[in-house]
Amino acid sequence: MISYILLTAPIENHHYGSFRNILLLTTDLTPLAALWFTLDKLEKNFKLIEQPKWLLMPLAIWLITLVYVFFILNGRSILHDVNHAVGIVLLVWTIYLCLSEYMDDLDNRRRNTRLLITAFCCFYMVGLVSFEFLYQNIRDTSTFGLVNAFIVFLLVFTILSKMISAKAPQPSAIDIESTLDPPLAQNRTKETIESAQLTQLQKLMDDGILLQQALTIGRLSEMLDMPPHQLRQLINQQLGFSNFSHYLNTYRIPWVCKQLQDGSKKHLPILTLALEAGYGSIAPFNRAFKVKTGQTPKKYRDQF
Repeated sequence: MISYILLTAPIENHHYGSFRNILLLTTDLTPLAALWFTLDKLEKNFKLIEQPKWLLMPLAIWLITLVYVFFILNGRSILHDVNHAVGIVLLVWTIYLCLSEYMDDLDNRRRNTRLLITAFCCFYMVGLVSFEFLYQNIRDTSTFGLVNAFIVFLLVFTILSKMISAKAPQPSAIDIESTLDPPLAQNRTKETIESAQLTQLQKLMDDGILLQQALTIGRLSEMLDMPPHQLRQLINQQLGFSNFSHYLNTYRIPWVCKQLQDGSKKHLPILTLALEAGYGSIAPFNRAFKVKTGQTPKKYRDQF
Protein backbone atom coordinates (compact mmCIF):
# COMPACT_ATOMS: atom_id res chain seq x y z
CA MET A 1 0.00 0.00 0.00
CA ILE A 2 2.90 2.35 0.75
CA SER A 3 4.36 1.66 -2.70
CA TYR A 4 0.98 2.33 -4.30
CA ILE A 5 0.66 5.70 -2.52
CA LEU A 6 4.17 6.76 -3.56
CA LEU A 7 3.65 5.70 -7.19
CA THR A 8 0.36 7.59 -7.44
CA ALA A 9 1.79 10.79 -5.96
CA PRO A 10 1.96 13.79 -8.36
CA ILE A 11 5.71 13.35 -8.95
CA GLU A 12 7.44 12.92 -12.29
CA ASN A 13 8.88 9.43 -12.81
CA HIS A 14 12.47 10.59 -13.35
CA HIS A 15 12.56 12.03 -9.82
CA TYR A 16 12.28 8.52 -8.36
CA GLY A 17 15.38 7.20 -10.08
CA SER A 18 16.09 3.51 -9.54
CA PHE A 19 13.88 3.58 -6.43
CA ARG A 20 10.86 3.50 -8.75
CA ASN A 21 11.75 -0.06 -9.78
CA ILE A 22 11.52 -1.17 -6.15
CA LEU A 23 8.12 0.49 -5.82
CA LEU A 24 6.89 -1.18 -9.02
CA LEU A 25 8.09 -4.59 -7.87
CA THR A 26 6.53 -4.38 -4.42
CA THR A 27 3.26 -3.12 -5.92
CA ASP A 28 3.17 -6.00 -8.38
CA LEU A 29 3.82 -8.47 -5.56
CA THR A 30 0.88 -7.19 -3.49
CA PRO A 31 -1.63 -9.75 -4.88
CA LEU A 32 0.75 -12.60 -4.00
CA ALA A 33 1.27 -11.14 -0.53
CA ALA A 34 -2.52 -10.81 -0.08
CA LEU A 35 -3.00 -14.48 -1.01
CA TRP A 36 -0.22 -15.57 1.33
CA PHE A 37 -1.70 -13.51 4.19
CA THR A 38 -5.16 -14.96 3.50
CA LEU A 39 -3.97 -18.57 3.57
CA ASP A 40 -2.03 -17.89 6.76
CA LYS A 41 -5.14 -16.45 8.47
CA LEU A 42 -7.73 -18.91 7.19
CA GLU A 43 -5.77 -22.18 7.12
CA LYS A 44 -4.93 -23.40 10.61
CA ASN A 45 -1.41 -24.79 10.07
CA PHE A 46 -0.45 -23.17 6.78
CA LYS A 47 3.31 -22.76 6.17
CA LEU A 48 4.65 -21.71 2.81
CA ILE A 49 7.86 -23.69 3.20
CA GLU A 50 5.86 -26.91 3.68
CA GLN A 51 4.01 -26.61 0.37
CA PRO A 52 4.80 -29.15 -2.39
CA LYS A 53 7.89 -28.57 -4.54
CA TRP A 54 5.86 -28.52 -7.76
CA LEU A 55 4.28 -25.33 -6.43
CA LEU A 56 7.30 -23.71 -4.77
CA MET A 57 9.69 -24.14 -7.71
CA PRO A 58 7.58 -22.25 -10.32
CA LEU A 59 6.88 -19.59 -7.68
CA ALA A 60 10.60 -19.09 -7.03
CA ILE A 61 11.34 -18.95 -10.77
CA TRP A 62 8.60 -16.38 -11.32
CA LEU A 63 9.88 -14.17 -8.47
CA ILE A 64 13.42 -14.27 -9.88
CA THR A 65 12.01 -13.38 -13.31
CA LEU A 66 10.19 -10.36 -11.84
CA VAL A 67 13.38 -9.15 -10.18
CA TYR A 68 15.10 -9.34 -13.58
CA VAL A 69 12.21 -7.54 -15.31
CA PHE A 70 12.13 -4.63 -12.87
CA PHE A 71 15.80 -4.19 -11.96
CA ILE A 72 17.44 -5.02 -15.28
CA LEU A 73 14.74 -4.17 -17.83
CA ASN A 74 13.21 -1.36 -15.72
CA GLY A 75 9.78 -2.91 -16.15
CA ARG A 76 9.83 -2.58 -19.94
CA SER A 77 8.76 -6.09 -20.82
CA ILE A 78 5.63 -7.97 -21.83
CA LEU A 79 6.13 -9.96 -18.63
CA HIS A 80 5.16 -6.82 -16.70
CA ASP A 81 1.72 -6.93 -18.31
CA VAL A 82 1.53 -10.70 -17.84
CA ASN A 83 2.18 -10.21 -14.14
CA HIS A 84 -0.74 -7.76 -13.99
CA ALA A 85 -3.01 -10.49 -15.36
CA VAL A 86 -1.56 -12.99 -12.88
CA GLY A 87 -2.17 -10.46 -10.10
CA ILE A 88 -5.83 -10.10 -11.03
CA VAL A 89 -6.22 -13.89 -10.98
CA LEU A 90 -4.57 -14.08 -7.54
CA LEU A 91 -6.81 -11.33 -6.15
CA VAL A 92 -9.95 -12.99 -7.50
CA TRP A 93 -8.80 -16.30 -6.02
CA THR A 94 -8.15 -14.56 -2.68
CA ILE A 95 -11.67 -13.10 -2.68
CA TYR A 96 -13.08 -16.54 -3.51
CA LEU A 97 -11.19 -18.13 -0.59
CA CYS A 98 -12.55 -15.47 1.75
CA LEU A 99 -16.19 -15.62 0.65
CA SER A 100 -16.66 -19.29 -0.32
CA GLU A 101 -16.83 -20.48 3.29
CA TYR A 102 -17.88 -17.21 4.91
CA MET A 103 -21.35 -18.45 5.87
CA ASP A 104 -19.96 -21.73 7.28
CA ASP A 105 -17.17 -20.11 9.29
CA LEU A 106 -17.98 -20.30 13.03
CA ASP A 107 -15.16 -18.04 14.21
CA ASN A 108 -16.59 -14.49 14.34
CA ARG A 109 -13.16 -12.87 14.36
CA ARG A 110 -12.06 -14.86 11.30
CA ARG A 111 -15.31 -13.91 9.55
CA ASN A 112 -14.41 -10.24 10.04
CA THR A 113 -10.93 -10.96 8.68
CA ARG A 114 -12.48 -12.49 5.56
CA LEU A 115 -14.51 -9.32 4.94
CA LEU A 116 -11.54 -7.02 5.53
CA ILE A 117 -9.34 -8.95 3.10
CA THR A 118 -12.13 -8.93 0.51
CA ALA A 119 -12.56 -5.17 0.92
CA PHE A 120 -8.81 -4.63 0.52
CA CYS A 121 -8.61 -6.75 -2.65
CA CYS A 122 -11.59 -4.95 -4.20
CA PHE A 123 -10.13 -1.56 -3.30
CA TYR A 124 -6.75 -2.55 -4.70
CA MET A 125 -8.19 -3.77 -8.01
CA VAL A 126 -10.45 -0.74 -8.46
CA GLY A 127 -7.60 1.59 -7.52
CA LEU A 128 -5.14 0.13 -10.02
CA VAL A 129 -7.66 -0.06 -12.86
CA SER A 130 -8.78 3.52 -12.24
CA PHE A 131 -5.18 4.71 -12.11
CA GLU A 132 -4.29 3.01 -15.41
CA PHE A 133 -7.29 4.45 -17.25
CA LEU A 134 -7.02 8.01 -15.99
CA TYR A 135 -5.35 10.60 -18.16
CA GLN A 136 -1.82 11.65 -17.22
CA ASN A 137 -2.86 15.26 -16.60
CA ILE A 138 -5.43 14.04 -14.04
CA ARG A 139 -3.11 11.61 -12.26
CA ASP A 140 -0.41 14.23 -11.75
CA THR A 141 -2.63 16.73 -9.91
CA SER A 142 -2.71 17.41 -6.19
CA THR A 143 -6.51 16.84 -6.22
CA PHE A 144 -6.07 13.26 -7.36
CA GLY A 145 -3.40 12.70 -4.71
CA LEU A 146 -5.69 14.13 -2.02
CA VAL A 147 -8.62 11.91 -3.03
CA ASN A 148 -6.32 8.90 -3.22
CA ALA A 149 -4.89 9.58 0.24
CA PHE A 150 -8.38 10.11 1.71
CA ILE A 151 -9.60 6.74 0.38
CA VAL A 152 -6.53 5.00 1.78
CA PHE A 153 -7.10 6.74 5.13
CA LEU A 154 -10.70 5.50 5.26
CA LEU A 155 -9.60 1.94 4.47
CA VAL A 156 -6.84 1.91 7.09
CA PHE A 157 -9.12 3.56 9.68
CA THR A 158 -11.81 0.91 9.07
CA ILE A 159 -9.32 -1.97 9.38
CA LEU A 160 -7.80 -0.60 12.59
CA SER A 161 -11.23 0.06 14.10
CA LYS A 162 -12.28 -3.52 13.37
CA MET A 163 -9.07 -4.89 14.86
CA ILE A 164 -9.42 -2.80 18.03
CA SER A 165 -13.09 -3.67 18.51
CA ALA A 166 -12.34 -7.37 17.97
CA LYS A 167 -9.71 -7.32 20.74
CA ALA A 168 -11.81 -5.28 23.16
CA PRO A 169 -13.59 -7.33 25.88
CA GLN A 170 -17.29 -7.69 25.19
CA PRO A 171 -19.59 -6.64 28.08
CA SER A 172 -21.92 -9.33 29.35
CA ALA A 173 -25.65 -8.90 28.84
CA ILE A 174 -26.39 -10.96 31.95
CA ASP A 175 -27.37 -9.02 35.07
CA ILE A 176 -26.52 -11.13 38.08
CA GLU A 177 -27.80 -10.44 41.55
CA SER A 178 -26.01 -12.83 43.80
CA THR A 179 -24.06 -12.93 47.03
CA LEU A 180 -21.30 -14.80 45.19
CA ASP A 181 -18.26 -13.01 43.89
CA PRO A 182 -19.54 -11.19 40.72
CA PRO A 183 -17.08 -12.75 38.20
CA LEU A 184 -17.71 -16.22 39.62
CA ALA A 185 -21.47 -15.72 39.59
CA GLN A 186 -21.31 -14.45 36.02
CA ASN A 187 -19.29 -17.45 34.86
CA ARG A 188 -21.65 -19.91 36.53
CA THR A 189 -24.70 -18.24 35.02
CA LYS A 190 -23.08 -18.23 31.57
CA GLU A 191 -22.19 -21.92 31.88
CA THR A 192 -25.78 -22.74 32.87
CA ILE A 193 -27.20 -20.87 29.89
CA GLU A 194 -24.73 -22.47 27.46
CA SER A 195 -25.48 -25.92 28.88
CA ALA A 196 -29.19 -25.39 28.27
CA GLN A 197 -28.52 -24.14 24.75
CA LEU A 198 -26.33 -27.15 23.97
CA THR A 199 -29.06 -29.48 25.24
CA GLN A 200 -31.61 -27.76 23.04
CA LEU A 201 -29.25 -27.93 20.05
CA GLN A 202 -28.58 -31.63 20.62
CA LYS A 203 -32.34 -32.32 20.80
CA LEU A 204 -32.87 -30.62 17.45
CA MET A 205 -30.14 -32.76 15.91
CA ASP A 206 -31.62 -35.94 17.41
CA ASP A 207 -35.04 -34.99 16.03
CA GLY A 208 -33.60 -35.05 12.51
CA ILE A 209 -33.18 -31.36 11.73
CA LEU A 210 -29.76 -32.26 10.31
CA LEU A 211 -31.49 -33.94 7.33
CA GLN A 212 -32.88 -30.63 6.06
CA GLN A 213 -31.32 -29.53 2.80
CA ALA A 214 -29.63 -26.13 2.73
CA LEU A 215 -29.61 -25.98 6.53
CA THR A 216 -27.76 -22.80 7.48
CA ILE A 217 -26.54 -21.33 10.72
CA GLY A 218 -29.18 -18.61 10.32
CA ARG A 219 -32.02 -21.12 9.96
CA LEU A 220 -30.79 -23.14 12.92
CA SER A 221 -30.45 -20.03 15.09
CA GLU A 222 -34.09 -19.13 14.36
CA MET A 223 -35.20 -22.55 15.61
CA LEU A 224 -33.15 -22.08 18.77
CA ASP A 225 -34.30 -18.47 19.17
CA MET A 226 -30.78 -17.09 19.53
CA PRO A 227 -28.68 -14.68 17.44
CA PRO A 228 -26.58 -16.36 14.70
CA HIS A 229 -23.30 -14.99 16.10
CA GLN A 230 -24.12 -16.51 19.49
CA LEU A 231 -24.84 -19.92 17.93
CA ARG A 232 -21.58 -19.76 15.95
CA GLN A 233 -19.72 -18.96 19.15
CA LEU A 234 -21.47 -21.83 20.99
CA ILE A 235 -20.57 -24.45 18.38
CA ASN A 236 -17.07 -23.05 17.94
CA GLN A 237 -16.04 -22.63 21.57
CA GLN A 238 -18.09 -25.31 23.32
CA LEU A 239 -18.01 -28.06 20.69
CA GLY A 240 -14.69 -27.21 19.04
CA PHE A 241 -15.87 -26.87 15.42
CA SER A 242 -14.52 -24.10 13.18
CA ASN A 243 -16.81 -24.84 10.24
CA PHE A 244 -20.59 -25.35 10.26
CA SER A 245 -20.52 -27.93 7.47
CA HIS A 246 -17.97 -29.99 9.41
CA TYR A 247 -20.30 -29.89 12.40
CA LEU A 248 -23.24 -31.15 10.32
CA ASN A 249 -21.06 -33.86 8.79
CA THR A 250 -20.51 -35.42 12.22
CA TYR A 251 -24.24 -36.20 12.23
CA ARG A 252 -24.97 -36.69 8.55
CA ILE A 253 -22.17 -39.12 7.67
CA PRO A 254 -22.98 -41.57 10.51
CA TRP A 255 -26.63 -41.43 9.43
CA VAL A 256 -25.66 -42.34 5.84
CA CYS A 257 -23.36 -45.10 7.12
CA LYS A 258 -26.33 -46.72 8.87
CA GLN A 259 -28.32 -46.62 5.64
CA LEU A 260 -25.41 -48.15 3.71
CA GLN A 261 -25.15 -50.96 6.26
CA ASP A 262 -28.87 -51.76 5.95
CA GLY A 263 -29.26 -54.63 3.47
CA SER A 264 -32.91 -53.75 2.86
CA LYS A 265 -31.79 -50.41 1.36
CA LYS A 266 -29.08 -51.71 -0.95
CA HIS A 267 -31.28 -50.88 -3.95
CA LEU A 268 -31.23 -47.16 -3.10
CA PRO A 269 -28.66 -45.15 -5.10
CA ILE A 270 -25.98 -43.42 -3.08
CA LEU A 271 -27.10 -40.09 -4.55
CA THR A 272 -30.57 -40.64 -3.07
CA LEU A 273 -29.11 -41.23 0.37
CA ALA A 274 -26.90 -38.15 0.03
CA LEU A 275 -29.89 -35.99 -0.84
CA GLU A 276 -31.92 -37.48 2.02
CA ALA A 277 -29.05 -36.63 4.38
CA GLY A 278 -29.33 -32.95 3.44
CA TYR A 279 -26.55 -32.64 0.84
CA GLY A 280 -27.36 -30.58 -2.23
CA SER A 281 -25.24 -32.66 -4.61
CA ILE A 282 -23.07 -35.76 -4.70
CA ALA A 283 -19.63 -34.06 -4.89
CA PRO A 284 -19.57 -32.41 -1.41
CA PHE A 285 -21.08 -35.58 0.06
CA ASN A 286 -18.35 -37.78 -1.45
CA ARG A 287 -15.63 -35.47 -0.14
CA ALA A 288 -17.13 -35.36 3.35
CA PHE A 289 -17.64 -39.13 3.43
CA LYS A 290 -14.05 -39.82 2.33
CA VAL A 291 -12.68 -37.44 4.99
CA LYS A 292 -14.82 -38.99 7.72
CA THR A 293 -14.42 -42.69 6.88
CA GLY A 294 -11.35 -42.88 4.66
CA GLN A 295 -13.39 -44.73 2.02
CA THR A 296 -15.74 -43.95 -0.82
CA PRO A 297 -19.47 -44.57 -0.12
CA LYS A 298 -19.53 -47.45 -2.62
CA LYS A 299 -16.53 -49.18 -1.07
CA TYR A 300 -18.04 -48.73 2.37
CA ARG A 301 -21.36 -50.27 1.27
CA ASP A 302 -19.63 -53.24 -0.37
CA GLN A 303 -18.32 -54.33 3.03
CA PHE A 304 -21.88 -55.19 4.04
